[in-house]
Amino acid sequence: MFTVFRALLILTHFLYNLITAVHNWYMLLYRKCTEIWYGENLMTEVEWLVRTASRTKKLPRHILIIFGAKEDTILDCVRIISWCITLGIPYVSFFDINGFLVKNESFLKHEIEKRRPDLVDHISWSKPKRAFKQNGMTGSKLKTRVTLLCALDGKTEIVTLTKNLAEAVVTGTIKSEEINADLLNEKLNSRDLPDPDIGLIYGRVCCTYGVLPWQTRITEFFTLPVHYSLSVKDFMYLLKKYNKCEQRYGK
Repeated sequence: MFTVFRALLILTHFLYNLITAVHNWYMLLYRKCTEIWYGENLMTEVEWLVRTASRTKKLPRHILIIFGAKEDTILDCVRIISWCITLGIPYVSFFDINGFLVKNESFLKHEIEKRRPDLVDHISWSKPKRAFKQNGMTGSKLKTRVTLLCALDGKTEIVTLTKNLAEAVVTGTIKSEEINADLLNEKLNSRDLPDPDIGLIYGRVCCTYGVLPWQTRITEFFTLPVHYSLSVKDFMYLLKKYNKCEQRYGK
């Protein structure tokens, strides 16, 4: 009996993987045909984004992109940043657990300067400080703040903070009774970013890959197959899905 159930399980997995593979190849072929037929370019992207924004009741303030097992993410970042700037979304963050983007930040900046030089003045790369306003304004110029995150901004941040606080108590810099929820919240949110409204995960499963749960407690998560390059139509579709979500905040 065990052998029969095991054979059925193996067969089920095989059929599932086969159907998934066929669906993915069909979607890739459909994307290519659509791009050729409609001639997708920068002008049509802007038109689609503007049209979607005009029909959308709410836009996210902060979008978090989680690159799970996906590699070669630079061009995806360039496209997503350009879309967020077009829509006036003030915060966009990219997280990959291996720290690829953090290590290649200069290359990402170079690609943006080469492909979209018109966007350079609309991007803030510096880490947020308390002097910045929450709406993404720096002085009188509206900018989209781009943040690159890695594992050091997740669980490792907790470990580092715990060690620093322990050392501060030992040296007398801080008293143990002064360590409270407000202090921890301030230290763990040193980037001064609002919680993400949308979390886009590149992967077959809904896994946050180490992003801290209390930073994503109100985040609406969506998944995208690893081998896809996010198109402007996909982006608009996700915004429409987010627009239909009712956030009850635990009520």
